[in-house]
Amino acid sequence: MFETIKKARRLAAIALERADDYLELIRISVEIQGQSLKKRIISFVIVMLFAALSLIFLGLAIIITCWDTPYRAAAAWGVMACYALIAFVAYMGSQDKTRPASTFDTLRDEIRQDVKLMKDVV
Repeated sequence: MFETIKKARRLAAIALERADDYLELIRISVEIQGQSLKKRIISFVIVMLFAALSLIFLGLAIIITCWDTPYRAAAAWGVMACYALIAFVAYMGSQDKTRPASTFDTLRDEIRQDVKLMKDVV
């Protein structure tokens, strides 16, 4: 009976020691993910803004070039079809088929190691 109490005390000591580490890992993981998300959002907005402006001015340039020709309507419809095709390809490319990396992989690994340690102690 005393051996069980000693084991329980050791397990409680290990758990209490590691609780602060877990909280610190959670805080660090959330901070890293937040910074990464901000950078990706800003980059995405800038890229999309300039891509949209480039496409708009490309379409205008094509239509203006064909303005005084009999191909004016065909050029306008061709530009619209290209825009629709680009939008479709971008949509299909944005559908990520892989599982994103978990935010708390490090924390999960640490908890698994500690659980294994606790099982070994018991």
